Amino acid sequence: MISTRVVVLPLLVATLAACSDGGDSHRATPETIATPEVEQGPTLDLSFTEPPIDLPGLTVNYAEDVAYGDGERNLFDIYLPDCSGPTPLVIYIHGGGFFTGDKSSAHEDQPEVIAEFLESCIAYATISYALFEIPEEGESLDSAAEQGGVLTSLLDSARALQFMRYHFESLNIEADNVALYGASAGAGTSLWLGTHDDLADADNSDPVLRESTRVKAVGALATQSTYDIIDWEQILLPITEPFAAALGGTDIVTVASAVGASNYLLTFLGIASLEEIDSQANIDYRANVDMLELMDAGDAPIYVHNFEVGLDDLLNVFLHHGVHAHAVKDRADEVGLHSVAYVEDAFFGLEDPSGEGLVSFLTRHIR
Repeated sequence: MISTRVVVLPLLVATLAACSDGGDSHRATPETIATPEVEQGPTLDLSFTEPPIDLPGLTVNYAEDVAYGDGERNLFDIYLPDCSGPTPLVIYIHGGGFFTGDKSSAHEDQPEVIAEFLESCIAYATISYALFEIPEEGESLDSAAEQGGVLTSLLDSARALQFMRYHFESLNIEADNVALYGASAGAGTSLWLGTHDDLADADNSDPVLRESTRVKAVGALATQSTYDIIDWEQILLPITEPFAAALGGTDIVTVASAVGASNYLLTFLGIASLEEIDSQANIDYRANVDMLELMDAGDAPIYVHNFEVGLDDLLNVFLHHGVHAHAVKDRADEVGLHSVAYVEDAFFGLEDPSGEGLVSFLTRHIR
């Protein structure tokens, strides 16, 4: 159902590296987010075209490749339903381990979901964001650090959200009623934005960056639990321990080395050597992308759903296994944050008693 679940073994560290986040709390709850009071953005020059999916019975304006920043991949597509007034907004963030994928995956994988939101007079956007390039074996590792790690991609997604808020009138959206969801890396990004302190910079010369990044709800499909990948050792221990002898250990650095994915690990963390993992700078970096530690009761409510993965596909196991969803659910329960969680797995299964689905969950938090 989700294309990002189809992965190959040589990318095993992508599995490891596709998750991580950190920060702290002490912020207003999503329910208290107010429509931004900064100046309204200039009118967007939107060129509408035929939607890429069939939407029988719906009147929708569709615009593609709208630029939200200066980067080559700073683009989004948006469906704007023809409704009587401003509408809530759902933003989709694609997966791909932060080194592949683009916004088109929403049109390809989520057409029924898109239609459901539009039928409820909820606008729907899908974004692309900067990806990193993994140095090949033998290449200089300087570029691993120069690209800025996963945070570069995360901040692009934050800017896309802020840009749409800034142009709320042109998009006919309710800037205070926004939800995010995504698959794999997009799921983790949604969790990061949902748990991180507001990134709004009131004194920034760029008015877009003065906008709030707080949202009302997030959905995480085939998610990772944290982008502090070093913490994956404990999270994944129930499934890695039986293979410890073959891998040489269960710590993430050892596993990455065993499968030849050390360069991915370095690029994800924005460093040029494994020794830098223990530096204070990288400890701080990992804290800023550690969704589990960032999470508190004032954050956006979370919907999480991880699907069954076969143990013959190690990358998929490390990246999407249900233990990640369990870690998210357990942390939400610990801090008192509302969540709905599902895990499709013979041994680690989890089913929320509400039976609520993604569309219903996000919709009730933005209406």
